Amino acid sequence: MKQEFIVIREKETAARVQNSQINAVRTKDIVKQGVRVYADGKIGISGVVGEASEKTLVENAVQNLSAGIKYPYAISKDRHDHRCYNNNPMGAEELLSMAESVLKTLRNEYADFDFSETISTNEITWQMGNSEGLDLEYTDAFFSLGLILKEKESADLFNGVLMCMGRQFDPDAFWTFNRAYLEAYRTPVDLPEGEVLPVFFLEPDNLLGFLNKSLNGERFATGSSIFSGKLGEQLFSEKVTVEQNRDPRYNPRPFFDTEVVVLPNDRHALIESGKLVSVFTDKKTAQLYDLPHTGSASGTYDGIPSLGGVPLRFRTDSQNLKDALKGQRAILTVVTSGGDFTPDGSFAAPIQVSFLTDGEKIIGKLPEFAVRSHLNRMLGEDYIGTFDNALFYLGDVPSQIQGYYMTVMR
Repeated sequence: MKQEFIVIREKETAARVQNSQINAVRTKDIVKQGVRVYADGKIGISGVVGEASEKTLVENAVQNLSAGIKYPYAISKDRHDHRCYNNNPMGAEELLSMAESVLKTLRNEYADFDFSETISTNEITWQMGNSEGLDLEYTDAFFSLGLILKEKESADLFNGVLMCMGRQFDPDAFWTFNRAYLEAYRTPVDLPEGEVLPVFFLEPDNLLGFLNKSLNGERFATGSSIFSGKLGEQLFSEKVTVEQNRDPRYNPRPFFDTEVVVLPNDRHALIESGKLVSVFTDKKTAQLYDLPHTGSASGTYDGIPSLGGVPLRFRTDSQNLKDALKGQRAILTVVTSGGDFTPDGSFAAPIQVSFLTDGEKIIGKLPEFAVRSHLNRMLGEDYIGTFDNALFYLGDVPSQIQGYYMTVMR
């Protein structure tokens, strides 16, 4: 009988902010443990929040083999890989000092705004090992500043956001950017003329969400993906490469999936130079539909690994945003809520908060409007590029800006 062990430790200190003041501090320090046992093509699982002996968890998992849950797949083995991505985590006292310093400046210099929500620091460790010689560990720590911005004279519930996330806080870089950013909120400007304009998104979540559904191996194999039957076809601009990317430098999360699979270089290309070259799979999906296995299992510490979403990232393909605009001004979206793709790839979204930019600086805040396009155009003839984000300082975790020409509805 083979055994697999999971230990997750999460420590968080969170300062709740209301009206630009800290009004509460919450702390949590949680340990989660899980055990999986494998015998005769079946899996048994047990788990607990808190401390428990491995012996008790193994006994419970063995008892749960009687549920007859099939798992006829080879488990990962013979790998030792321990990684730490932050040797100097921000402690609770440092977090509160940083938060109060930021809020004091906001109260003194930007009294026409109210700021609310959360500033937190997190420490996390994932350990996964088994009786087959596997021993993986991911350790990390990061802070997150996410504040809703409300203009005091506005009747709206909110008017924007202030964001920063990283492993180390750089106050000089934070204020160099955010003073210009907040000043832009005070500077209303009109939309440029024209029906089709260059529109840029910070970390294009709607697009990545649609691609996550469309590149899912099960959806692909059963014909419910927009990409079904198109493996090997040239779909988009040759500039476009989309990867399943588990490198924690770009997204603080484990470098392995819940079936304890580590990808070569922590990434696997799904769309390469515009061509569909792969879809993502866990062990079950790969075997069931005769697809390559891409280490894409998700799930909880006490659940059966399954195929869910994966961390997707575009490969940066363009370098200079100002040069790409060729003297044209563009729209940089910050808040868009309510937009979505239809199953055939059509896209429309209201833009609640956006700014006018020349590619080097933010000029002013634009009125609300909406945009529409289609996946094939966004990543095809209307694709401008994916850039490393040098315009918005959002912390030391690398972020991206992606742009397309889109129809603007005023």
